[in-house]
Amino acid sequence: MKVVDNETWVMDQFSSCELKHKKRTERLQTVASNMLACPEASLPGQNTQWKDLKAAYRLFDRPEVTHAAVCQPHWEKTRATRPGRYLMISDTTDVDHYSHQATTGLGMLGDGKGRGMQLHSCLAYDCHNQKIVGQAGAMLFYRSKAPKNESRTQRLKRTREGCYWGEVVDQVGPPPEGSQWIHVFDRGADNFESFCHLAQSGCDWIVRAAQLHRNVLDHEGETKKLCDIVDDAQLLGSYELNLRSRPGVAARTAKINVSVATVTFVPPAHRSPYVKQCGVDEVSMRVVFVQEVDAPKGVTPIRWVLLTSLAVETFEDAWQVIEDYEHRWLIEEYHKVIKSGCSIEQHALRTADRLEALIGLISVIGIRLFELKLLGRTEYKTKANGRVPSSWTKCLAILRPNLKVQGLTVYEFFRELGKLGGFLGRKSDGEPGWQTIWRGYRKMQSLLDAMKLTGQIKDEIRG
Repeated sequence: MKVVDNETWVMDQFSSCELKHKKRTERLQTVASNMLACPEASLPGQNTQWKDLKAAYRLFDRPEVTHAAVCQPHWEKTRATRPGRYLMISDTTDVDHYSHQATTGLGMLGDGKGRGMQLHSCLAYDCHNQKIVGQAGAMLFYRSKAPKNESRTQRLKRTREGCYWGEVVDQVGPPPEGSQWIHVFDRGADNFESFCHLAQSGCDWIVRAAQLHRNVLDHEGETKKLCDIVDDAQLLGSYELNLRSRPGVAARTAKINVSVATVTFVPPAHRSPYVKQCGVDEVSMRVVFVQEVDAPKGVTPIRWVLLTSLAVETFEDAWQVIEDYEHRWLIEEYHKVIKSGCSIEQHALRTADRLEALIGLISVIGIRLFELKLLGRTEYKTKANGRVPSSWTKCLAILRPNLKVQGLTVYEFFRELGKLGGFLGRKSDGEPGWQTIWRGYRKMQSLLDAMKLTGQIKDEIRG
């Protein structure tokens, strides 16, 4: 792992964007650099000169500058994974632009009173190095009201939110040779159409089940409810989980049983056009049941039902599936980054089409902020010298004069960067989050800019 400066990172991510004109690509890099320098600000706050702001508005007004065109180089770099094991974690979040009443072309949110769009993102996570690789794909879509008295057949013929999980699987595509990709989905993807896409993708999957009362075939080919399969599932082992207290619920130690079964999903009675033509007649998979036993009276017991294509024969295999699914919080944290760290919902443009390209840019910038949280977490012994830009260590030495910067490891360097942003670093404090690291980075960047202006640093060290 080698950390590069912002200028190098922006060029690497956006210099190959196909926007039909070289000047547009150069302008996109300028807008991206200004955004990365002050991600929480509006476009006027990021582009402080009127000519730069006008150029940014004109850029997003061009029909060639779309969400996909802005993100495509980043997606392709993310998908070019080295041999190894990767989680492809997906979820959908609402991008609320209710306060921007002048923006046209937005869809409805929530109960229909909100205005905005849905962003469905897929993050690639490197299991071995424990770091975010990037965004492997994404789609924007708009929710509309369902027609009155719509039949189930009519509903299946139109594009529904559940369809986008499978469409993003197709967009991401198969893994390169030597890489294992495992799609990790929440309950929104629990439908036969999504499993058809997954089965044809060349990837594995872990999906949390939502429809526990659906009919499936057990290992003997008998039709049963999915929730009843647990009675015949093979118990692999158990573990204890310490749960903190919550309002109305006391802290407790829960005993969790882990069992597994093999099931086959068959097409539903009412099939969508895709299911009819895709050629998939059935999808077999393993079901990992994570079930609390002997729960206290009046307490809802813990229960996870995970559907997976991975081989699960032992307790260790099942534990790996559980651990992989627990990484799903990364996509929620990423959405928090682009909302609170990049103010994605505060940006206002006149049309939804213009916003789509801007949201694409913010989505990639958000990766840069988010990856700072995990950078160096596994680099406990590797020296920072040669792994982070030398100008960064020079700035840190000035900001922390009593710190022996030259002896820092990559792990220690980012902890010290977090301390500049308010991280205390006590034994009970855990690890710094992306917000404190980013605040520390901003302090370092301000000093770096000043040193460049005074000639103390000619250029940021790249590499």
